[in-house]
Parts: sequence; C-alpha cells; structure tokens
Amino acid sequence: MIYIDKKTVPHCYVEEKKFEWGEPYTVDTPIFNVCIDPQLSDIEFTIEILGRNNFRQNLEKLYNILINRDENYRLNNLTEPVLNREFLIEKIAGFIADNKNNIAPWDNEYDVGSDEEFYLEWISKDLNRILLFEKKVY
Repeated sequence: MIYIDKKTVPHCYVEEKKFEWGEPYTVDTPIFNVCIDPQLSDIEFTIEILGRNNFRQNLEKLYNILINRDENYRLNNLTEPVLNREFLIEKIAGFIADNKNNIAPWDNEYDVGSDEEFYLEWISKDLNRILLFEKKVY
C-alpha cells in the first residue's frame, strides 16, 4: 500500500513493503517544500527551508547563532554579512512558533532512518544551493 502520511510536517510518502521472507516494513520519505524564491540570500533561503519543513533543531540553533552574533564562527559557507538581523530573528521566531506542535518525520516516533542534517545536505545537493549549517566540532 502507498499513501501520504499527513500527521507529520513535512508529510511523508509511505510505502508498505515486505521482505522476501514475508516480514512487513515501511519506507517513509519526507516530501519537502522547496518552492522558495531563488533570489533570496543564502541565510534567508536557509531560514525558509528550515521553517517550511519543520527542521526545528537547526532553526533553533540558527536563532541562537544570530541572537549571539556568532554567525562568522559557527556557520559553514557564510560568505555575506548579515544585514537584516532583526528581520531574520523575527522570521525564525515565527517559524518556531508555527512548528511548535508539528511532528517531524525524523522525530523518535518515526523511523525514517536519518536526522535533520542528512536531509538538509540532501536538499542542498538536490537544489545545488548553499544551506547554512552550524559547523560540526569534533
């Protein structure tokens, strides 16, 4: 059976399958909203991707980075200055509020097998567009 799970944001394309030995399993694939103005700056484009697709962890990280003015130290691929900081912070706060009660497919209840960073890298490669992530410190 194939259906769209609308309990999550983003919704998921769900395919119910069976292994050769008969055990059932499902393949859940998030359906991302990537219809975003390509003329936006990298940081604005990133905020739109994060907010429209319920990437709460990265949205909250970006919010804190901008509040603390740490973008030059903590964001990968940042090549332009942040000129409209207050506008961006308000936009992020709005998305955080909008997604407050939404369940993401990568939350513990669902087994999509990946986390936010995996999907963000996937979207970035698919769109051939820079998305701004927090630098990983090992």
